[in-house]
Amino acid sequence: MNATMVRSLFAYQMQEDRRLWDEAIMALPEPAFKVDTGYSWRTLQAECVHVVDVMHRSLQRVHGIKSTTAVVTIDDPARAQIREIWDAVEAQWQAYISALDDQTFQREIEIIYRETAMRTPVWQTIFHFFNHNTLHRAEMRQMVAALGGAAHPDSPFIDHCLESSR
Repeated sequence: MNATMVRSLFAYQMQEDRRLWDEAIMALPEPAFKVDTGYSWRTLQAECVHVVDVMHRSLQRVHGIKSTTAVVTIDDPARAQIREIWDAVEAQWQAYISALDDQTFQREIEIIYRETAMRTPVWQTIFHFFNHNTLHRAEMRQMVAALGGAAHPDSPFIDHCLESSR
């Protein structure tokens, strides 16, 4: 695994995140965003806040920042507000991933995870971020479906690779 491969995985992750937002979450009526589905974080609002917060914290970790500050500081944020924050964090990740080289990818960083201090290579934090997003995209799609929306599955990664190679 190297930085070039990570850029490809990142492009796929962001493509699927945007598809979910554009085709499913934003297509729901605004009140549905706050309906308790009884699943995972219960509402799409809470789920989206959680995911963007982990995206932000993961980015801080790869920069060596040990932060406990949440990125969403608005009480009862609207869907558009969360999407705006999400897009900003995604853009910061894009800048980081674009500049990532193999040496940085292997560099060890100190992080705090579940109140435990540990040393880990940057690549493990990036992969945790990817895996976390994949899990929560599936949960959000389930919530969208429960709310009566269109919840198309993720496109297979291999399809992304084929499109990228053209």
